[in-house]
Amino acid sequence: MKKKYNNNSLLFADWTTAKLKSEAKAYYFMVNVEECYSTKDAIMLEALLGELARRGVEAKTDLVF
Repeated sequence: MKKKYNNNSLLFADWTTAKLKSEAKAYYFMVNVEECYSTKDAIMLEALLGELARRGVEAKTDLVF
């Protein structure tokens, strides 16, 4: 049975891969390019990248998927 995704959920595991990629790119830009972030933003980026890794998506340095 195919998993039903919910992009409005608070859990990353419920989000679509496309939404995870989009959010990861936004956080990567904020943390590594703009350098305008909080500790929470850095933690969120790591959590997003962790969920993507669990799905078999490997992030490159520039977050190119």
